[in-house]
Parts: sequence; structure tokens; C-alpha cells
Amino acid sequence: MKTIIILFAVCAIFFASEADNAFSQQVNTCQAHTICVHPGDTLTYSVTLRDVNSTESYNFKNMVDSDNIQVLQNQDESNVKQNATLILDLKTGFIHTQNSTDQRPFLQILPSPIDYNKSDTSIMPITTEFNGHKRTALAVFHSSENTTSKIEYDLETGILLDEHFSSIITIRGNPQIVNVVDRLTDTDIINSDSQSIMNQSSTSIPKWVKTTAKSWSAGDIQDSEFIGAIQYLISKGVMHVPHGTPGTNSSQSIPTWIKHSTGMWSNDQITDNEFVQSIQWLISKGIIQVGN
Repeated sequence: MKTIIILFAVCAIFFASEADNAFSQQVNTCQAHTICVHPGDTLTYSVTLRDVNSTESYNFKNMVDSDNIQVLQNQDESNVKQNATLILDLKTGFIHTQNSTDQRPFLQILPSPIDYNKSDTSIMPITTEFNGHKRTALAVFHSSENTTSKIEYDLETGILLDEHFSSIITIRGNPQIVNVVDRLTDTDIINSDSQSIMNQSSTSIPKWVKTTAKSWSAGDIQDSEFIGAIQYLISKGVMHVPHGTPGTNSSQSIPTWIKHSTGMWSNDQITDNEFVQSIQWLISKGIIQVGN
């Protein structure tokens, strides 16, 4: 299921013929529209599936030839460790084991620098943070009646930064929310702010709005009070209703899974900018509906 959702992101993002500059340390060492890694680079992810936590890391080893590099994959779940040696094609972005020619996309890094279809409303540039560095990322959204996902890729390096997937499933007649979180925790490739961040201002949200959001996500207040907080942010210019979005009565029921992501923001698990941009996208899709 996780792979399907990530594949949605890869299908939604495409690479244009013109590219922005990548990180300065990568210039003159990587070709445009290839995966830019070098021997010694690392990626480490924290993975949570429901209540089970695990660690997944990728260590880039020796170059096999000018287009392919060895990757040591390590997985540690409940003190059970598994290792595999893979071969990554830097031009195609596909990976395979040493003993098999069966290929699959290496979704942890996309060829960089990434360009995207600016008319696709499921893709949105956002400002996020990684280990104290402010980064420009592409957030890819997907939603249906019972599921939602948001996947973030670093715009300049193509690295998967964060993935959140929530789905309501029925187990023995009882609906339950299943959450999958896949978050980058360490890499040597990202070590500075994105250049595009310099001219951006940070979003400022009053503390009472976060308190309201936390109470709403816990089920302590009504939908109308949460919508009132969203309308306040709109009135102050912190949040914008996309042009052409239909208004409706604020008594409209909000899908349950939105409370989960709002609760994450109220607990400082996602940034103010990410919260604002996510809610704006949900409004544009009519998933959250506010009166004019």
C-alpha cells in the first residue's frame, strides 16, 4: 500500500527540459536529471507503521561504472536486522539486487533538480525544515473518501524528506485509522538552507489557533469552532482561499482523517507553513469547506 502511494507521487512529478542549479557541492560532479549521489553518501529514515518503529538506511558504496553505484540497504525492526546490496542506475533512477535484473524505482531519491507541472493542484511547493536547515520541497497530496497522503521531496536534491499516509480501515467491524510515517532523519547530502528560502517570510500563527486545533483533533470541540479558526487565518491573510473555490455552510462534516494531520501540527510534528499549505489545498478540493 505504501509503495502504491509513493508511486502516485512519482507519476505526478515529471522532469522538464530546463533545470535549476542543484547544490553547489554537486555542480560539475553530477549530470542534470540524474540522481546525484557519491560514494560515502548516506540516507537514514525512521519508519512507523501503526505502532511498529523501524530504521531504514542506505549507504552508497563504490561506483560500478559511470552510471551505476552500489547501495547497501540496512533495515532494523525490533532488533531484527536485514541487509541487501543493490545496484542503482543514476540515469534511470531504477534499482536492482546484485543477483537479479528485476528493477524497481528507487523512490528515496528522484533525479535532480526536480521540475514539476505547476498547473497540477496535487503538487505544491512548500517550505519545510530538515535538521535545522530550511528547505524548499514539493508536497504531493492525494485524498479519497477514507485515505489521505502527503509526500515531500526536496526540490533541489530529489531526496524523499517525509511521507505521511493515513487510511480508515474496518477491523472486526470497527473502523480504525492506520498511519504510516516515513521520515528522513539523517543525510550528509543536505547541509544548508535552500537558496530560494532567502526571500521567503515565515508564517506566523497565533497560539490560540494551535490550541483550538489541538482541542478539535482530540474531539473536544465542534467542527464549527475549528472552521472559525481557519476563517480567522483567512481574514488575516495568513491563509488564502484559492480563486473559484465554492463556499458552503460551515456545518459541513469534515472527514475524520483530517483531525490526525491537524493533531500532528498542534504537537509541532509539522511546521506552520506545511499546515497552512495543506489546509489551503484541502479547501481548494472542497474537503474542508468554509463560508465566504
